[in-house]
Amino acid sequence: MKVLALNGSPRAERSSTYHILKPFLNGMQSAGAETEVIHIQKLKLKSCLGCYTCWLRTPGVCIHKDKDGMAAALESYNTADLVVFGTPLYHFGMSGIMKTFIDRTLPRIEPWLIPHPDIPDTTFHPERFHKPEKMLLVSPCGFPEYWHFDSLVVTFKQIARMERFEYLGEILRPGAEPLSDSSLQGLFTEYYETLHQAGAQIIANGSILEETQANLQKDLFPGGKQAFYSMANAYWEQQMDKFNVPEEKRHSVSGNTTLSE
Repeated sequence: MKVLALNGSPRAERSSTYHILKPFLNGMQSAGAETEVIHIQKLKLKSCLGCYTCWLRTPGVCIHKDKDGMAAALESYNTADLVVFGTPLYHFGMSGIMKTFIDRTLPRIEPWLIPHPDIPDTTFHPERFHKPEKMLLVSPCGFPEYWHFDSLVVTFKQIARMERFEYLGEILRPGAEPLSDSSLQGLFTEYYETLHQAGAQIIANGSILEETQANLQKDLFPGGKQAFYSMANAYWEQQMDKFNVPEEKRHSVSGNTTLSE
């Protein structure tokens, strides 16, 4: 199986998203898959103009051809069997660069309006090129609760349904910002090992075992939510000290007290 992982974090290799993707893909490789990672930030993508050049003047070819890295990335996308969409949760949705990548897949399809092959009374565009048959979502966020991902998951399930992907599920990681901290990597050995197992299971079984999913959802840190708040707020207090943020600018959510009080 050929697997393409799209890292939609602007921080590329330094991101929490990639710290999840890397052991996950290593597990896939151990089960025999061929994997490729595209850090979307490095493609320097231009936004889709909605000009329909890729449908009319140069069918299948974007007007931005040779102006950024999308053409080569789209070739990898069109020839993969499974695509892993990796995106940090930004304002309860995907990152801007991930959305731009998805928008720029428009040359893959043709303009004709036809009935959807699978969904009654639904309109569809025919596909011009092969695409991955399967997809999976990977997403970290800074908040510690899982329900912040609800709208993101709905979006990708809708993409899968309408674009005829087999949706293999998602790996969601709340409270994930510490994953990108190089000094804390020793704390996450067990989590990374579980991600490796999950990757191997996807290739071998087509799904992640329930026990593995349950292990992936365990808290990264002991002590519950209040301990997480304390750790995170202490970090930001240190950063404010480092950058000499004035005391009057260090407001809490209420706007009338500093985090240190």
